[in-house]
Amino acid sequence: MFKLACPSCGAEVVFRSPTSAMAVCEYCRSTLLRDGDAVRDAGKMSATLEDYSPIRITTSGIYAGRRFGVVGRIQLRYDAGFWNEWYILFDDGGTGWLSDASGQYAVTLDTGLAGDAPPFGQIVPGGLYRWDGVSYTASDLRTARCTGGEGELPFRVGAGWEAKVADYRQAHRFLTLDYSEGDTPRRYAGKAVTVADLKCQLLRSPTEIAASAGKLPGKAASLECPACGASISWRPAVAAHLNCPACGTVSDASTGTVEVMQAVRREALAHTTLALGDAATIDGARYALIGLMRRQTTGTGEGWTECLLFSETAGFLWLVESATGWDKVKVLDVFPESVSASAVRLADAAYTRMDSYTAEVTYAAGAFNWRVKVGDKVSVTEYVGSRGTLTSERTPAEITWSLSQRVTAASIGAWFGKPALAAAAVASAGKADTAHVPAEALYGLAASFSAGLLLLNLPIAMFGRGGGGVMFVVVIGLVLLWAPLFSDKFGGDS
Repeated sequence: MFKLACPSCGAEVVFRSPTSAMAVCEYCRSTLLRDGDAVRDAGKMSATLEDYSPIRITTSGIYAGRRFGVVGRIQLRYDAGFWNEWYILFDDGGTGWLSDASGQYAVTLDTGLAGDAPPFGQIVPGGLYRWDGVSYTASDLRTARCTGGEGELPFRVGAGWEAKVADYRQAHRFLTLDYSEGDTPRRYAGKAVTVADLKCQLLRSPTEIAASAGKLPGKAASLECPACGASISWRPAVAAHLNCPACGTVSDASTGTVEVMQAVRREALAHTTLALGDAATIDGARYALIGLMRRQTTGTGEGWTECLLFSETAGFLWLVESATGWDKVKVLDVFPESVSASAVRLADAAYTRMDSYTAEVTYAAGAFNWRVKVGDKVSVTEYVGSRGTLTSERTPAEITWSLSQRVTAASIGAWFGKPALAAAAVASAGKADTAHVPAEALYGLAASFSAGLLLLNLPIAMFGRGGGGVMFVVVIGLVLLWAPLFSDKFGGDS
């Protein structure tokens, strides 16, 4: 451990790792470059935007049986969002990185330069890279710039520092090729994790997070649309890409202030079952509905509504409403493994390819954890299994996987405290029992039953004793059977 006084303000600055090349003074934000047993001031480092991450400098945990502490952070921003890279120091002197993006985490360790890696410009989502006997799939390509930093870091970063990175996955394995230093990337390998997996200590509490999220020194976040002044329901920093529900203007608040990204007004507003700001309790966690999006299948016009929910304790969750009902959707930390051209496997369960199509955004309102706008398109492939539906979504920059599971409208009504929603669903389901049966099938069944009824009873009616009474009963039965069908056919809905 190396301690010294900040040459700018005199505050104590600590280098915990012998490999740290720089540190940021937590009091005056000076960037201090280490040179032997001395440091020099290289100017001010931008402050990091406080977000909903529970991680902070001094957080500790265990990875692969090794204890570590968080000693530094850089914040990286790209055109559709931002993420944190936490620099971690192990008790045995080793170092690594804890990636933190919208509640998804991965720990990676430096394995050296990757001379066998493809050029950055040739990597596409879905492309393969083989290392250490494992074939990895490219999942994310980003060119990002550093917008802030704090604590100790192993190399010099600052405003304008650019990172070109390609993330690869194979089940729980996680690998990053970092092209920031040149054409030959540095390779980092590890695995996707959760905060619980790491047995983290000294995390920020929900109260601390709520008090600091989205705040920069001397700056306040606006909750008004910069184009029309309408109020936008927003939780600072957790979802900093805003879509005005009144005029459709797309804004970015990831820097602590609201900047207009696309001031395009739209007249039509979408009617949705759930509304922005609705609160729900799901699986014991309290959620708020922060974003609404309508998408449709390109070419067919078949549409559905996607609701983005956020919980301070459980993270993000999606609820999707379509013509067939409701689904609860969770973005996966672990990628499925390919079994064949038409099947994948996740957690010992097989899923078979069912459908493939292009989905397009037709409406967006509220806040999202990435930039979304009308016209955005994504290639979707669905796989069905006994535990739900796996969905792969692909853009030119990334691949994401999610698992959706069917839930009843009654559950949605209970979660959101809306009993009327559940009652309406029960009523519509009762109509659907017959409304979705083809009329030809109903007529065919009625005809078959009528023929059987006549075949069994006509001889008795004609030749048996009491034939008149039997015939009367047959006629009444036929009237009761056919009257509703003819009423629907010729009378329509009343």
